[in-house]
Amino acid sequence: MAFLPIPLVKMSGAGNTFVLVDATKTSSWLEIESKLRIKRRPFVKMICDRTLGVAADGVLFLAEGQSEAEYSWDFYNADGSNADMCGNAARCAALFANEYLSSSVSGSYKFNTGAGLVSAQVLGDDRVRVLMPEVKAYQEFRTLEIDGKPQTFSYVNSGVPHLVMQISNYKEAPELKEMARKARHHKDILPEGANVTFYVKEKDGLIKAVTFERGVEDYTQACGTGAVAAAYVEFKKTQTRNIDVHMPGGILAVQFNESTKNPLMTGEAVFVMEFQYFYEVVG
Repeated sequence: MAFLPIPLVKMSGAGNTFVLVDATKTSSWLEIESKLRIKRRPFVKMICDRTLGVAADGVLFLAEGQSEAEYSWDFYNADGSNADMCGNAARCAALFANEYLSSSVSGSYKFNTGAGLVSAQVLGDDRVRVLMPEVKAYQEFRTLEIDGKPQTFSYVNSGVPHLVMQISNYKEAPELKEMARKARHHKDILPEGANVTFYVKEKDGLIKAVTFERGVEDYTQACGTGAVAAAYVEFKKTQTRNIDVHMPGGILAVQFNESTKNPLMTGEAVFVMEFQYFYEVVG
């Protein structure tokens, strides 16, 4: 029996935490993955575990990109499921590329994701701006029957599907968690399911929101696609183009520009720690 160290980096995007893996051709990861026959889904579940791992919300493997993208990504939620897009992970990916993978001085990067090409710009002072995927599949009213009662949401795909509900008091959110759990798995939105985001309007240009995320199966400190989804619902109601979304882990600034269908999302991204995960080799 031996233990083989795997170099990893934990990062935070407004409190949404991820482990970043350098999976480019010059890294040690590909050799380790092949030699130990590592399967990514169980590996991710182990790394994200709050007891045996490092308590992360997801894992992002970054490899060489295709076409105009510098990098491609393979993103997993904490339960090992895939997600096409994650706004907070995109900010972390840009900062990670800036510090570990690239000699670029521009701080601008493009990523191939399941939701299409995503661009990010490292601004400095722990701030990163992401050009998010175009919002699509918007439905102003989507009614689901939950526990025998009709619950009306807006349905927004901001890179991943979201059910969004405006509520009158943010203090109601903890009491709505079980309802969110049932909505997330509702038969009418299967097979992909949806994240569930609740928000309160504080004033023009400022909302307060929290997202119950697929794959984490709980509220998270922040959700980039959730912030965009909630801001988009508010934008459709008020035509306010610049909206700050206050989530538990921090504020994400969302902009809807007339010149593009792709919203901009700006927020914090920071390094938490570098570490080596000692993977057990038997035999």
